[in-house]
Amino acid sequence: MTTRRDVLKTAAVAMGSTLLPFSTRVSGAGKSGGTLKVALYADPRTFDPHRAGSLQGRATAQSIHDTLFELDSGGNLAPGLVEAWEWKDNRTILLTTRAGVKFHDGTDFDAEAVRYNLERIRNPDTGSIRGGEISALDTVETLDSRTVQLKLKQPFAAFLFPLVDVAGCIASPTALERWGKEYGQHPAGTGPFKVVEYMKDAQSVMEKNGNYWMSGKPYLDELILRPVPVDSTRLAELRSGGVDFAESLPLQDISRLRDSNEVVVSEKVGFRWEWFGFNVREEYAGRSQKLRQAFQWAIDREAMHHAAYFGTGSIGYDGILPGTPFHDPDYKPFTRDVDKAKRLIDESGLDEPIELLAPVTSDAVKQRVSQIFMANAAEIGVKINTESIEKSGYWAAMKKGTMQLMLEGWWGYRPDPDQYLYIMLHSSGKQAKRMGYNNPKMDALMDKQRSVTDLGERRKLFRQISALMNEDAVYVPYHYGSDFKGHSPKVKGFVHTQDSIISYREMYLEG
Repeated sequence: MTTRRDVLKTAAVAMGSTLLPFSTRVSGAGKSGGTLKVALYADPRTFDPHRAGSLQGRATAQSIHDTLFELDSGGNLAPGLVEAWEWKDNRTILLTTRAGVKFHDGTDFDAEAVRYNLERIRNPDTGSIRGGEISALDTVETLDSRTVQLKLKQPFAAFLFPLVDVAGCIASPTALERWGKEYGQHPAGTGPFKVVEYMKDAQSVMEKNGNYWMSGKPYLDELILRPVPVDSTRLAELRSGGVDFAESLPLQDISRLRDSNEVVVSEKVGFRWEWFGFNVREEYAGRSQKLRQAFQWAIDREAMHHAAYFGTGSIGYDGILPGTPFHDPDYKPFTRDVDKAKRLIDESGLDEPIELLAPVTSDAVKQRVSQIFMANAAEIGVKINTESIEKSGYWAAMKKGTMQLMLEGWWGYRPDPDQYLYIMLHSSGKQAKRMGYNNPKMDALMDKQRSVTDLGERRKLFRQISALMNEDAVYVPYHYGSDFKGHSPKVKGFVHTQDSIISYREMYLEG
């Protein structure tokens, strides 16, 4: 007899998902026992995954709560608490939940727990900041104890990717009912670790979940997480052995650390790209596409890569991030050509002198980038006036759409380009509105990629989107950013993922 689950498993395999009992983050067998001491950039504030906003809050919440999906090394969806899934059509998805999994409070994980959590995220009374990530969801219902049916309001091929992150964290419905909005201090997930102590701005202590559904995991007996917001202090504690693991290492120290044997430095090009953006409502940028295109050929990406980012990350040419299924590593449409840039300026029809104002925050990297950018612009006869501005004023001006030119970036946590390109390129997107960008052809392409669930077809569409983005030249990409973490040589099993989330499940101590 063929069951619904048999059908789902067959479909999942056909779609390229992997039906493994363990995560794709698995690094091999490790040594059990020990306490890992970690220096975080900031305090997590809450263990409620649906209310966590910071990177630290999201990462900590995912140590306590498993997610419905995970990512494999190629940025594709992989099984988590969902072991198989099927798109019945471009608006209907069936999920098969993993059997035999229990929450920390001893209750069973099942399809109803998935439904309850998704409905909680959507409920305005919850105060969740994740509601927008699943706003395309129309209905969620359980078909049996292990099968969940999701109906979308409209086609949305990227819908499942937020369920890799905290929107996909599943908490015990029993605990949620008991604690309500206080759940963040009394969490009960299915994850590898349980909270035993929390002291605000001091430390969080977690112990291993002895009944974790992954046999033999986690290896560590205990985690101690301490917020250490000052970069130099966090690095000093790592070097002295005060902590075993530290996040967010400063760029200027990376080269020196790599040359020493004190710590292990891990770099991962993440879901982050840097760009120059033109407000096309403004006089110069709005009048001349050729002016904007000139900068694509004028900027010295190599100099920015080495001088501003100390050789970290990689040079960027479009908005399709490396390490994802949609990225083409051979796509390099621009090589620096100052003469070509000058010709485009001449063809622009703009009266000289051309001057643009680019507010810049005190961020050291942005300051270094702006100096190179100003020099590159001067070579083609364009004067860039920079203005130092506080971050609050910078963001206020950007949101109002009053900037002529901005040096900006986007840092996401999912590999699907829809996450950030839709709001930047579709005329309804908030960033597109700030830039005054409106191209009906781009709108049609962005809408179409949402309606297509075939990965190969979406790749083709995003190549067209990328080409059109470069043609319009409202955004000029130049760099893909990296995330850096450091740890003691005795720490093993760390897998650096592009979303910057630290997974402690596979880590262990040796020696």
